[in-house]
Amino acid sequence: MERKKILWVRLDAIGDNLLAASMLPHIYEKFGHAAITVVCQEHIAELYRASPFVERVVGVDKMTMFLDTKYRNDTLLDLRSRGFDLALDSTCTWEQMADFLVVGSLAKEKVAFRNSATIPKNVKSKREGIFTSLLEFSSNYEPEVEKYREFLAGIGISSPRLGATVWIPEEDEIFAADFFEKNALQPEKTVALFAFGRSHLRTYPSYGAALKDICAENEFSILAFGDASAYGFNQNCINEINARSINLSGRTTLLQTAALMKKCRIAVGAETGLAHMACAVDIPNVVVLGGGHYGRFMPYMPKTSVAALPLDCYWCDWVCKYEYSHCVVNIAPEVIEAAVRETLRTENDKPRLFMQPASSWDAGQAGPSWRTPDKFTTPDVVDVIPVEYERKKPAGRISRRDLESKFAIHSDSEMPQPVAEALKSAAELRASGESEDALGLLEDAIQNNPGFPALLNMKGELLVENGRLEDARAVFFGIITSVPFHTDAMNNIAVLDIIQKRYDSAVGVLKRLLEVEPENRVALSNLRFIENELSLRNELLDAEQLIMNDQRDIAREALNMILKNHPGNEDALTDLAVIEAREGKSGEALRMLQQVLTANPRNEFASKLIEKILMGG
Repeated sequence: MERKKILWVRLDAIGDNLLAASMLPHIYEKFGHAAITVVCQEHIAELYRASPFVERVVGVDKMTMFLDTKYRNDTLLDLRSRGFDLALDSTCTWEQMADFLVVGSLAKEKVAFRNSATIPKNVKSKREGIFTSLLEFSSNYEPEVEKYREFLAGIGISSPRLGATVWIPEEDEIFAADFFEKNALQPEKTVALFAFGRSHLRTYPSYGAALKDICAENEFSILAFGDASAYGFNQNCINEINARSINLSGRTTLLQTAALMKKCRIAVGAETGLAHMACAVDIPNVVVLGGGHYGRFMPYMPKTSVAALPLDCYWCDWVCKYEYSHCVVNIAPEVIEAAVRETLRTENDKPRLFMQPASSWDAGQAGPSWRTPDKFTTPDVVDVIPVEYERKKPAGRISRRDLESKFAIHSDSEMPQPVAEALKSAAELRASGESEDALGLLEDAIQNNPGFPALLNMKGELLVENGRLEDARAVFFGIITSVPFHTDAMNNIAVLDIIQKRYDSAVGVLKRLLEVEPENRVALSNLRFIENELSLRNELLDAEQLIMNDQRDIAREALNMILKNHPGNEDALTDLAVIEAREGKSGEALRMLQQVLTANPRNEFASKLIEKILMGG
């Protein structure tokens, strides 16, 4: 059979790619040991580079792809030069840029799902004429692995049930073996923990209560995994568990994580890409499963146990109508503990659902009601195990503020030694006025420890000090995209707004921060500063109105009072300079304006006024 050249486009997240990768061996064989090129996000590319079924990987930055026309066109030209016979987009949630790459590749045949979620109506009709074949899956909430089987069937491939797949290179296996040996870790006594759920809706706050007794009884050690943004939350959890632990968040590659996880006794955590990684390396795992996509992504393998609180608001697509996600946050620690104990004790021939019973749930005022998720709890799909328990701690409702406070992370949270050393060195350079050297040091540290919020936060602060305000804003917003309640970054966004006199925006950010952490002293100080600035702004506006009304003496008196309380205030000095210029006192006006420009050379109004006075305007 002729060897086909195939383009495989997956621009979605880690977990989606781990699941979809299980299709590649079947495609490779079907099309005569096909030459497969993968386009995926750069941070996922290593997963495909390790695959024996992939010839070439093109890692892209999704945001740059949207914003940079040249970057987008260069990528397309590269793909077109390959002369693909077939382009495949098996994503079950529509991605505009995936369509763009598949169609723009000019492959002879182009295949995607017709009924992918979120396709706008005006796009649906256009797709009919530009794809060679549009396939359909049975239901949006059908398990993703079944959708992939339907996709394969649509291109003539009959496959067994699929599951998450990862290829681990030998060097990463050696790395994991060395790591366990150097740290005296016993595989049968090591728990992989991935507690951070990427958003507050998916993040469970009580892993400590669920795992503390199990770890103490079994003398378990813990390896915590995730990217750099997960470091602080994972550290909080392992501190509460109080077992021997190593926090590897942000310190290992995806394939190193897979190799390390593969050596662990059990994996426990949130429904994220790392839950699929645990499935891919075939170790027992317990996943805290909320209702947003219940049954769509998990569970699908016998070694998975899920802990769940079934409610009537399931399948909300993570658009939660309540103050917080009851389906995750209110799972009793005892349910997770029971799931972990039973998963350690016995294997099973199908996934298990450890279900919090109706008797344990009090919806409270206007809360969701308990309800069995019948669609995915039939005996042929999972074994349902109701967990009856006596609460070890008094039941209590948790407020959204309490929950978000638990997620709040500061730059001075515990961090790895290399990151702490880089921050210390950068701070010393910054203090000595060598800000460019400090920025260079931070860039190197970020490259070696990508994503650590503390490094990014200091980089943003240095950019502010160098006047690169919009660059700094992008850095700070990048931090809170990954860590929504990073208090230092939130304060710095407010400071940027203050510098740019966007007081309403600054107040909004600070009030949001104070909802999460009411005693945050920096936020309270910034809020007081804004209140003073707004009061000062009103006084200046009154003085400027007096100048416009030609009441110069009263205006001069008001402005001198402002300068008494706020020495060197630029706006007051420039307004006084206007008065002096209008009264023919050019020398006095120029002296004031020079004082303003000495303090702030970027003051455009003062520069223009000097020019006007000197030109005789």
